[in-house]
Amino acid sequence: MYSESRLFHGAALWRSINNMGGTVVSADGCVDLIVREGRMFVAGPSTRRILSEGDGENGSFGFRLPPGRAGHLLNLGLNEIADQLVPLEDLVQGARANLLRDAMIPLSEGFNSTIALTSIAVGAAGASHWPDAVRCSAAGAVSAGSVVAELGGSERSFRRRMLGTFGYGYATLVRLERARHAQGLLRRGFPIGAAAAVAGFADQSHLSREFQRLVGMSPGQFVASSA
Repeated sequence: MYSESRLFHGAALWRSINNMGGTVVSADGCVDLIVREGRMFVAGPSTRRILSEGDGENGSFGFRLPPGRAGHLLNLGLNEIADQLVPLEDLVQGARANLLRDAMIPLSEGFNSTIALTSIAVGAAGASHWPDAVRCSAAGAVSAGSVVAELGGSERSFRRRMLGTFGYGYATLVRLERARHAQGLLRRGFPIGAAAAVAGFADQSHLSREFQRLVGMSPGQFVASSA
């Protein structure tokens, strides 16, 4: 069983109860703070589909931060933890770790801490609009060179900032945003071929290949699972 509720600034709160494990989790480029069996973990930005573990007796509780926003909160380069599940104590110490625990642990005990989590989401957003500008450009498949020209700096510094802020390169973000767009179209009832064209895939075969890599299923299977 999986449920999710949206918070402000693109964050989300979710709960999963799956004691069997083996569930395919789609790549979304996000970072999740997870409470499982009384411990806290950080799921680094995902760039490929993964096979999840079981959630344990009491399930897993998660707080998802959108692409480009968790590095400010965790105070580390996200490329260090891309596609990894890492115990919180291995990454964050002191007051910052206590803040995250105080907001997350009550979830596993049945208490509502969405106000605290919303505050964290606002804090994670920080003052920089750079991640949002980059995501907007990626959603429009704007070339990396054009993004650099628009935002300033060198291509080298742009690549370095992408790795630290998002955990992966700009081309990967374009792929993730394109797949996200296609998933939204398919949920709205678009035929697979039309969704491929509107989302910017070369053709339906291109969409199918990317879905297998990022979503972990074919577009037809995705449509069936979303019905």
